[in-house]
Amino acid sequence: MDVLDAIENCEDSRLKARCLKAVAVVLRSLDLYGTRGVAFSFNGGKDSTVLLHLIRAATAQRRRVHEAAAGVPNALADDLRLGGLLTFFFHHDSDFPEVLEFTHSTSEQYTLGMEIFTGDFKTGLEELLQQTHVQAIVLGTRRGDPNAADQETFCPSSTGWPPFMRINPILGWSYHDVWSFLQLTGVPYCCLYDQGYTSLGSVANTEPNAALRKEDGSYAPAHMLPDARLERAGRQLRVQKQDSLAGEKCKTAGLLIIGDEILSAKVEDVNTRFLCQELRAIGWRVGKVVVVGGEVDTICREVRALSCAYDIVLTAGGLGPTLDDVTMAALAEALDQQLALHPQLESRIRAYFGANTTRAHLKMAEAPTGSEVQLIEYRLEGGALSPFPLLRCRNIFVLPGIPALLQKKWRAVEAHLLAEAPQLAPFRTALLRLRLSDETQVAAALEAVAAAEGEEVQLGSYPVSGQVDGAGIVLCLESRSCDALDRACQRLKGMLPQGAVISEHLDAGAINSPAPGGSAADGGAATNGGAADGGGVVQQGSS
Repeated sequence: MDVLDAIENCEDSRLKARCLKAVAVVLRSLDLYGTRGVAFSFNGGKDSTVLLHLIRAATAQRRRVHEAAAGVPNALADDLRLGGLLTFFFHHDSDFPEVLEFTHSTSEQYTLGMEIFTGDFKTGLEELLQQTHVQAIVLGTRRGDPNAADQETFCPSSTGWPPFMRINPILGWSYHDVWSFLQLTGVPYCCLYDQGYTSLGSVANTEPNAALRKEDGSYAPAHMLPDARLERAGRQLRVQKQDSLAGEKCKTAGLLIIGDEILSAKVEDVNTRFLCQELRAIGWRVGKVVVVGGEVDTICREVRALSCAYDIVLTAGGLGPTLDDVTMAALAEALDQQLALHPQLESRIRAYFGANTTRAHLKMAEAPTGSEVQLIEYRLEGGALSPFPLLRCRNIFVLPGIPALLQKKWRAVEAHLLAEAPQLAPFRTALLRLRLSDETQVAAALEAVAAAEGEEVQLGSYPVSGQVDGAGIVLCLESRSCDALDRACQRLKGMLPQGAVISEHLDAGAINSPAPGGSAADGGAATNGGAADGGGVVQQGSS
């Protein structure tokens, strides 16, 4: 009962709760399917190692309950394979020798009686399910895994696979949770994790994680990885090398706009346009914009997904003193941290509001705990430091929803991005306004130019109506290379029907033409409606 004792005596209340919840999932699985109906997939990695010992803890707890009820030792002896669960392992020729050695030694140490399969995983599963009474398989899947996007704790197998129930007791665990558990319990794990490996695939596609490389060329152990988002970096080396060969890699950003008032059309979102324009001006590409309401679970889920998919995430909204401002709580959950008063933020707020400081004011001083939280200073128009610095957690920058405040704080983000990496060439755009209305007349030309320019130039066609210049189609060309943009523009104009081009604009601000007397090149776009525009829509005002 060593693992169960370690869990019950754990002083980290959050980790203890996660462990007990996982143990409860295992016990519930045994209640639902019986010992003969549940199997355990063990592959020697850190996640399945954690799961092995959580199952041992569940078995120990089950035995303890039976013994207390009967008053005598239970028949489930310590040397019985995980209380009767079938354990299986898929062997491949490309497996690390260290992984094979660890799995076999673990099977012997804990009397697992491990079944070994070779070949295709799907075929092996079909064989396993046909030859046994197994109906459910306990897996070490975590939310950040590539195949975990739509899974739940109890999740039926995917279409096309043999039917069984996937059980994921540690689905919500983070990378740091895994290592906290392994260190808490002191159980053995594969030695590769002490040699700089953070995620194990095959010999062919896995190397030590460069984020753990030390000055002398050796590697720090996996539990010292500073940023959990880099967990699988050692298994992405081929992709990274291809990117470097292809030239300068574009930096990407994801935007998370938060506010029920936006989704209910009470407030018009003006922040998305501003942030997209500003990011592109410094050479960053916005890969995704997500608009959500003020629910902690939803914000948490989207923050995690965006943080993994993009170089940076910018959130906007939900930072005020009222009950509907839950961005910080969601961010803490997404980072697997506690939410608490940040000492520096608290000090700033108390100094600013003085004797008038209330509990509502202090809500704005809450932040996720941990060393990854960083305060970024920015100055007011007079040059003084703002009493409310910008918050950054890992690759997530947290901005207010009020446009005027967001735009001021953006300058601090911009300076931070430019200081951390060389400035990228800004995106340049060219608009061709056409007196055409049928996009089929330009489709072939666009395809030819796209094929000739490759990925250097992006092209788009946009039907428009009611334009003051009579345009029916606007073609947009975009590139960070002025030469490539000019070359593509000239090529495209030469392929269009004669007389189709009304006008050409470089770095235009909008596709729709402005009011009479204006020019698309002036950057004219429909104003982001304030109350003066009519219709009862106010400007975005969520903090």
